[in-house]
Amino acid sequence: MPHLYFVFLDGVGLGTADPAVNPLARLHLPAFERLAGGQRWTARAETVATPSLVFRPLDATLGVEGLPQSGTGQATLFTGINCARVAGRHYGPYPHSRTKPVLARHNLFRRLTRLGLPYDEPAAFVNAYPPRFFETAEKRGRWTVTTRCCLDAGLRIRTLDDVLHARALTADLTGITWRTVLGHDVPPLSEAGAGRRLAHLGRQHALVLFEYFLTDKAGHRQNPDEAAAVLQALDRFLSGLLATFDPSQDLLLLTSDHGNLEDLSTRTHTRHPVPLVACGHGAGRFAALHSIEEVTPAVVEAVAAAHAAAG
Repeated sequence: MPHLYFVFLDGVGLGTADPAVNPLARLHLPAFERLAGGQRWTARAETVATPSLVFRPLDATLGVEGLPQSGTGQATLFTGINCARVAGRHYGPYPHSRTKPVLARHNLFRRLTRLGLPYDEPAAFVNAYPPRFFETAEKRGRWTVTTRCCLDAGLRIRTLDDVLHARALTADLTGITWRTVLGHDVPPLSEAGAGRRLAHLGRQHALVLFEYFLTDKAGHRQNPDEAAAVLQALDRFLSGLLATFDPSQDLLLLTSDHGNLEDLSTRTHTRHPVPLVACGHGAGRFAALHSIEEVTPAVVEAVAAAHAAAG
């Protein structure tokens, strides 16, 4: 059966090719470049549109003035509805009150469960969260967009126990933050190993989503060394995933909610377009997308078509 791997990169845009401000222009990142047809991820990169590989820019401004934010950007990305317009402005980092009903009814996970796919769990969010996250979120009622999507769709949010039993990934890929900062004795994992784990987990579902937010944090901190370390770790992760998943029947999708990391001259988000990568079986379905608003409808259509073709 076909599987779709959705890797969401927080705060990654296609910016200037100036290596002085854009680490994506400065660094040699083999997996990134492979996913862009041999190009670095900048505004100069040409659009790639083949049956098995698509690389193109997507608008993340949503026709709303101001700088895009995670709350409305992610809600748009994971529903297919322009949540910046619903809220009346860009808003973040948490979901805007006006967009919560939209997430509840139209989020990607709920839409996939309606397809009647032959899985006990058609979709899965494979990020794990430590105990203190749940304590804070439940106390304050402040869930992130992706965890709220899980709650609204009845999907399980993965925990420490899932990390211990190799059923989830930590946000930092290797688990080092869980060990050194949070004090949890989780098994060490290489970045490439995390990519291989994602490939394995994906075989149990029609779609798996992994969220990587350290890119956005590095962009806000404007530290070139931190940005380089984050991108190189992510590149090793993608290399591990690409070496393991089957592009003849599976699809890898990557995109973002807004720009940030691509311009270390500013602490804020940017209005740059964000990258869209589709690699593998059915990638060509994503060649005509122009906005992050179009991603979830295209994902639902791709999953439905792939499973219909597989019988």
